[in-house]
Amino acid sequence: MQLMTFPELLEQKFLAWQHSSGKRKTIQDFAAFIGVSQPILSHWLNGTRRPGPESLRLLSAKLGPEVYDVLGLQRPDPDLAYIAEHWEQLDPAKRRLLREQAEKYASKNDNSQRTSKKRKTRSAG
Repeated sequence: MQLMTFPELLEQKFLAWQHSSGKRKTIQDFAAFIGVSQPILSHWLNGTRRPGPESLRLLSAKLGPEVYDVLGLQRPDPDLAYIAEHWEQLDPAKRRLLREQAEKYASKNDNSQRTSKKRKTRSAG
C-alpha cells in the first residue's frame, strides 16, 4: 500500500471541504480557509514546496493532524501545542510559574531515570 503524498492529501481535503459547503469553491477560497495565500497553496499542490512549521500548525488545525503523517513528520504533542497556542495570552507571572513547574517536573524525571539506571547497573554486576 502506497502512502498518500502531501499534494494528494491537500486535493482530497479541498474536495471534501468543497463538498461539505454544498457549492463549488475555488482554490483561492480554500487558501483563504486554511490561512495561506493562493500562490503558496499552488506550490504545495504542485509539490514544489512544503509547508514550514507555522503553516503546518495552521494546516493541522484546519485539516487534521494527518498532514504531519504524509510529510513523514512526528505529530506535535497536543498538550504542548495547546500551551504554545495560548502562551501569548498568559501574563508574565503565570508564564514564569508554568516554566518553574516544568523545570521541577523535568528535574524529578531526570533524577528518577538516573536512579533506575544505577539500579540496573548494580543488578547486572
